[in-house]
Amino acid sequence: MPYADGKTPITGDHVRHVTTLKTGTVTHVDLNAGNTPGHDQVSVRWDDGSVGVGISLADEYRLMSRAS
Repeated sequence: MPYADGKTPITGDHVRHVTTLKTGTVTHVDLNAGNTPGHDQVSVRWDDGSVGVGISLADEYRLMSRAS
C-alpha cells in the first residue's frame, strides 16, 4: 500500500506523518514488504532530529515533495 495520498514511496521523498504532522525524509523503502503483505514500509529521518521507529507503514505518511 502506498502513501496515504496514493503515491508510491521512493528514497529521498519529503513526507508528513498523517497523525503527528511531523515531517521528514524517507531513508529506506521496502515495497510490498514480506512481513506486511500488500503494504509498503519506509524509514524516515525526522526534520527536527528526533528519533522515531525504524520502519513504519507508508500509508501513515503523505508525500510533501519528491527529490529530483
